[in-house]
Amino acid sequence: MAQLTLELPDLYYRRLEKESSRVGKAIERLIFEWILQFPETDESYDPTQDPLYDFEGFESDAPADLSINADKYLYGE
Repeated sequence: MAQLTLELPDLYYRRLEKESSRVGKAIERLIFEWILQFPETDESYDPTQDPLYDFEGFESDAPADLSINADKYLYGE
């Protein structure tokens, strides 16, 4: 099990305390229930099936190393 330490502004913590009292649950339980609302992640995601994976570039007169040396071309040596 992972452990998480979270710093919140006092205002947000008081809101959690108030909601916790209102529903009769511990703050930790409220947060846990909120997290359970997130959809399950698909661990079997295959990036090669993403349409952008095979995205082809376009022809231009830009230098071949532009993406590697962008600062050099923008700001000089």
